[in-house]
Amino acid sequence: MPALPRRAAGIGITAVLALVAAVVAVFVLTTSSKAGEVNLTTARLVPADAGLYVAINTDLASDQWVATFNLAERLGAENPRQTLKDEAFGMDWDDEIAPFLGGNAAFFLRQVDVEMFDFQGGVIVKCKDEKKCSKVFVEQSGLDFEKTTYQGTEYAMSDGMLLFAIIDGHLVVTTDEDTMKAVIDVHKGKTKSLASTADFQNLRDELTKNFLSFIYLNTEDLTGDFLLNEPVIKQALEQSGTSDIVFKPMAMVASAKADGFEYAAASTSNGGVAGPMLQPHVSKFAKVVPQDASVFMTTNNLAQTWNDAVTKSRADIDKAIREEGTYRDLDEALRDAGRQVGLKSIEEIIELLDGEAAIAAWFPGGRQEDATGLLLFEVSDEAAARSVLDRVFNASAVGRPTKETVGGVELTVITGEDREKLAFGITNGYALVGALDAVKATVDRKENPLTDLGIYQRATAGQTLGTYAFFNLTELTRLTEGGVPPVLDEMTQALEGLMYNAVEVNGVARVSGLVTISK
Repeated sequence: MPALPRRAAGIGITAVLALVAAVVAVFVLTTSSKAGEVNLTTARLVPADAGLYVAINTDLASDQWVATFNLAERLGAENPRQTLKDEAFGMDWDDEIAPFLGGNAAFFLRQVDVEMFDFQGGVIVKCKDEKKCSKVFVEQSGLDFEKTTYQGTEYAMSDGMLLFAIIDGHLVVTTDEDTMKAVIDVHKGKTKSLASTADFQNLRDELTKNFLSFIYLNTEDLTGDFLLNEPVIKQALEQSGTSDIVFKPMAMVASAKADGFEYAAASTSNGGVAGPMLQPHVSKFAKVVPQDASVFMTTNNLAQTWNDAVTKSRADIDKAIREEGTYRDLDEALRDAGRQVGLKSIEEIIELLDGEAAIAAWFPGGRQEDATGLLLFEVSDEAAARSVLDRVFNASAVGRPTKETVGGVELTVITGEDREKLAFGITNGYALVGALDAVKATVDRKENPLTDLGIYQRATAGQTLGTYAFFNLTELTRLTEGGVPPVLDEMTQALEGLMYNAVEVNGVARVSGLVTISK
């Protein structure tokens, strides 16, 4: 076996050359912008059996990098493009960086051996100038190469088993000869490329084709000696109901938009046991809670998800609980938790959550100590919901509950053990439970709803929403303990909204994140 440190060093040199080119591209001196999808030419050379493929956009004139530069300026960077071009990471821009900026660069793996710290894979870079790419790579590697051919294609190999070739305008560097020959076979049309596989195509189509980076992962194809291939790990994932997610192909992208940075991921899995929570829905409660809500989280079908998960893994859960020693099984643990809040079992609460459920929180006066919030959930059986909430409130109250009517809604009000006022009410097919002032503000409807807030609108625009969380960073980054506004740096001042979203569409589970930047 060749010396591993030399192999790791060689592949690292090439990866750095490609990645540095893309990173520096953020600061390119250009005012033009070319929109359109990234042409992943590298994927057409990667063998179909690759389990990991990581590509980056190296087109310096693309709208993605221009948008990234503009956002960087909003975040406080001072003339970063000129500064970084001058520095160029210690390399000459024109001779050592620019030749690699041909549109896309990628790193891929076919096999991993964690124990031996070994892997099979490589780096492929679409060259702007293939002769200069080859020259820079040889000079930076410091290795001696001997030329040979396979299937009529020339490649060079070092004594440390690092190989490189120029194929169809791409610099191809591999860690082993088998992988180099596999790339050449793909180029010759003798074997399939990763780009030709159905899973790769379907997932790429699910995500934006205009991005800064793209990742494709298929753990079933990623062979070798690593954690997920351990029989015990596989069995545990299968028993937990998550193997369908872990071992299904998935793809991820990072991109820049006019208002901020976005991350998105898609999987050929339908979400497994979490599938019911990922169903698309338009939140009823975002139209109800006040726009002061700086934290808002909503989901679907918690009751069904709970029942599916418990049904699938009941035996394993009961066994784990018995081994822990406190309870005989899950039912006993749930009954004990329920008794503490006046119920037969905590499942009485879970069973109520068969529609949308949401949590909202905000901070009146911008002070942490004034935090308030509430839980909202759809009610299919008002009598059952009222019975459960009455028993919980009676068990939690200091003194007797009282009644109060606000906005035409009857509220049950108690004083909790910490002397805080709590309330619940049921109206228009949903229940509100939480701090009295938060419940009042929500049912009173004196304030505009969250959906009227510009920050929320920009964070959710154009998205199909399932289970998601919204954070108003403009408010959250300005929280104080004593009411004195904190001194914010330019970057913090520019942060606006943060959104996480998980949804299943057309049998494909998608996860995304977006942070918006103020102008």
